[in-house]
Amino acid sequence: MSKVPSVVVVEDDIDVELSKQDGSIPKSKDKVNCQHGANSQCVQCIPYDPFDEEYLREHKIKFMSFHSYIRKMAGGLSKGKFAPLKSISCKVEPSSRCEHLPYPHGMCSKCQPSAITLNRQPWRHVDSIMFENPQIVERFLKIWRESGNQRGGWLYGRYELHPEVPLGMKAVVCAIYEPPQETSKDTLKLLPDPKEEVVEEITANLGLRRVGWIFTDLIPLSDGKVKCSRGGETHFLSAQEIITAAHYQNTFPNKCKQTDEGMFGSKFTTVCVTGNKENDVHMEGYQVSNQCMALVKDEILVPTKDAPELGYVIESTDEKYVPDVFFMEIDKYKNEVKKVGRPLPVEYLLIDVPVSSPLQPLVTFAILEGDRTPFAVGNRLLESSLQDFNSFAQYMSQFRSAEFLTAVSDLHVLIFMATQDIMPLRD
Repeated sequence: MSKVPSVVVVEDDIDVELSKQDGSIPKSKDKVNCQHGANSQCVQCIPYDPFDEEYLREHKIKFMSFHSYIRKMAGGLSKGKFAPLKSISCKVEPSSRCEHLPYPHGMCSKCQPSAITLNRQPWRHVDSIMFENPQIVERFLKIWRESGNQRGGWLYGRYELHPEVPLGMKAVVCAIYEPPQETSKDTLKLLPDPKEEVVEEITANLGLRRVGWIFTDLIPLSDGKVKCSRGGETHFLSAQEIITAAHYQNTFPNKCKQTDEGMFGSKFTTVCVTGNKENDVHMEGYQVSNQCMALVKDEILVPTKDAPELGYVIESTDEKYVPDVFFMEIDKYKNEVKKVGRPLPVEYLLIDVPVSSPLQPLVTFAILEGDRTPFAVGNRLLESSLQDFNSFAQYMSQFRSAEFLTAVSDLHVLIFMATQDIMPLRD
């Protein structure tokens, strides 16, 4: 599809598995129009392509999967020769062919980044986010119920096939880890985590990886209800949240052999816990587009001060050249007009991803039954969530020696055991 990357790219197992699949969708034989034998095909019963718009529309699939998009680009007479996957760049990139002084004293068509017209991305890397069981989120929300402060965390899990979408994949969430953070009823700031290396090592040994992040935006009402503060009338994600999501997607890029860079887009997801129209606690999943990732990576998109639904593309300076960024808008005369992204509706950059839990709960980590109390979650500045050797001993006293594996089948327990000073098991 494009030139061989200059570095050796080892794609994720899920991508290797999907690349081997045929992807075509069988179509049932039309009893009226198909006048051929069982071993033949005609125009009426030839299989659908995985990116077929009619099939996606009939099955209410809003976005094609990434691997369907690759098949679409590789199709036709050119076999993708003239449409390789290429990451977007928004900065001046001088080359050996440039015969001028560096910017701002000189710039040519070879090093000048192209203007960008924002389009709604028709595909997404991850087609669904599935929490193995409701207890994962309930345990995460407990501190909000106790303190009223917002909360954030990393989603750890794995990527699996998602048969409901042709050539689709889903992020399966097995646990939420909460790093150190500063929180209030209105704000949330994730802080550097001294245990990050240990957490990554433990989860990797369990066959898990960081698949996304989760945060709350919950305003309590009476009778256990919460305020609905997001939606089409206001915003789904604020510009600051979208920029943060893009930063994380750039931090965790998707390894891809179809590009010269060896990276394209990201599988990293964002989950917002907020109130729905019925004022119930509800989860919404998102990713941001590759265009958004490029704007944030090259530091040309910033939030506005007063309007959460608007971002702003900065202007060029002597230190930094910024290409024009356009979006299309319908004016009061119903005409489609091109406008410069100052300001910019961030909904152009957003891709929604369904969030669910299976009818039959799955368990990677044990769910405690009866009156057993789970171990305290780390980095919670509440007396009820204190992690020390006494709380650990009290937790372990709930189990018989034969139940040791059940007792330690908890990510928070494993992290505590690996990092506590009295008996650091990691050493």
